[in-house]
Amino acid sequence: MSVNNYNNNPSSDSSNNDHSSSDPNIYFRNLSLAYFVAQPMEFLTKHKRLREECLKHGNLEGHYIEGILAFFVEKDKSKGFFHLRQAAIGGYRDGWYLLGLLMLALERFYKGEKDFDKLQWKTNLSVSDHCKARVMKTLSTICGIMNAGYYTAMVNLECLTKCDQKNSSNHICDGCYYYKQLKEFVEFAMNQYN
Repeated sequence: MSVNNYNNNPSSDSSNNDHSSSDPNIYFRNLSLAYFVAQPMEFLTKHKRLREECLKHGNLEGHYIEGILAFFVEKDKSKGFFHLRQAAIGGYRDGWYLLGLLMLALERFYKGEKDFDKLQWKTNLSVSDHCKARVMKTLSTICGIMNAGYYTAMVNLECLTKCDQKNSSNHICDGCYYYKQLKEFVEFAMNQYN
């Protein structure tokens, strides 16, 4: 319905029915897709035209959802990374979080760390925590996200993490932070699989 009615602007004067100056570029770029972030499969199956328009006009949430669907549902990593990167570069924080997570899970540790660092977690850990909660909520709606390589990456990253305070909740060093994010993701994905 939104696709067909983008000229309807509820904030405008209802007596003025001339919406010929409405710009679909602005509408689709700024359209909130929060519902579909929580239910990405509906974006894939029921709203093809809305999906196409949002992507065409650079909607960040649209790119984020498309990245998740491409990576986890269509199993197209290149397309998934492209769309997640578009969302992240545009300023969508959950995009940076998921990119970092996937890079760690694919044993591209340096790249994953750099992506996580875009969230400035060292100065404000709550941003990362909020991103994690939203990403996990979205991923909980998709079946079969686990890949055996993720577990291997977690074990390898643990071996590379040189810290004797891994289990301390009041101290978190760089290595511990990245390992903890990957470990929580792998445990989450394994529970989704069962």
